[in-house]
Amino acid sequence: MSVLLVDGDNLLTIGFYGVKNYFYKGDHIGGIYHFINTLRKSFELYRLDKIVVFWDGEDGAATRKRMYSRYKENRRQRIRSDKEKESYTRQRRRVQQYLEELYVRQGEFDFCEADDGIAEYTQKSTEKTIVYSSDGDLAQLVSDTTRIYNPSHRKLYSQDDIIQYERQELHIQNVKIVKIVCGDRSDNITGIYNLGTKKMLKLFPELKTRPVTLNEIIERSNELFEEDKDNKTVKNLLTGVTKYGIYGEEFFNLNESIVSLDQPFLTDIARETIKDLIHEKLDPEGRSYKNTMKMMMEDGIFTVLPKSDDAWIKFLNPFLRLTRKEKNKRVIKIKTNE
Repeated sequence: MSVLLVDGDNLLTIGFYGVKNYFYKGDHIGGIYHFINTLRKSFELYRLDKIVVFWDGEDGAATRKRMYSRYKENRRQRIRSDKEKESYTRQRRRVQQYLEELYVRQGEFDFCEADDGIAEYTQKSTEKTIVYSSDGDLAQLVSDTTRIYNPSHRKLYSQDDIIQYERQELHIQNVKIVKIVCGDRSDNITGIYNLGTKKMLKLFPELKTRPVTLNEIIERSNELFEEDKDNKTVKNLLTGVTKYGIYGEEFFNLNESIVSLDQPFLTDIARETIKDLIHEKLDPEGRSYKNTMKMMMEDGIFTVLPKSDDAWIKFLNPFLRLTRKEKNKRVIKIKTNE
């Protein structure tokens, strides 16, 4: 069983800002087209059996914000105007409607982020999974059963690969450690004062070649400090100095809690629903390709497809195969229960 796990808002944002010139009757449709087309191509490329899209829920960052009030404060500036916000919200809602018709599973839970949903799925499922996201936080999920596709790099990563992170080469399993120590500008998480990724790799070159634990970093830092007690960077690291103050061990505990997905922040309802997404059949009630065709006409998706009579058939064919796979699962399950 091969499953694609998608960070929905991450993928939609890429299309929303990256495919700027696709409009229909004055409405931007670049986000919608890019999202559906990406799933279509992925299904073909990886011979998928199932696609699951996770979305950031209402107040999804609430748990981490309670732990660290500055978490994602910088995200407010991403959507610049009310018109842009309305367009994003419209396309997001429309993509979700398409996915319902196309037998793509979805999870969106209040007070939960998509990252946590994806992490829970990979931890609880025995399926082979591919995580589709440019979010570096999800690199930590790589394992013998989970690979990571980063669309920014256009590359599929396995657990022993080297990844480009902050313009530096880094063993993929060490992205989490670097985020804990150096912080993460994209999520507004502060790190050790005057210690960026480049300098950290210079201090700890083993981060480039093999998985390293936080304890190893602390132990090696103590050795470096004994060698040179005037090294302010190492001293900052050992005492937890940030631009906001000195936090000591509390700094590492806090950043690890925010960054780590080992114990996803999910509600009980979210956990139960994810269990269903893994094991339960999809309800075919109300799903119809006639609905999909109608939506494509309404949204002008046909206007951006190649100019041929069978373009829409080629566009939807992967989803027809996905539908057959999901329906076959349903038939098999019914027979087994009998």
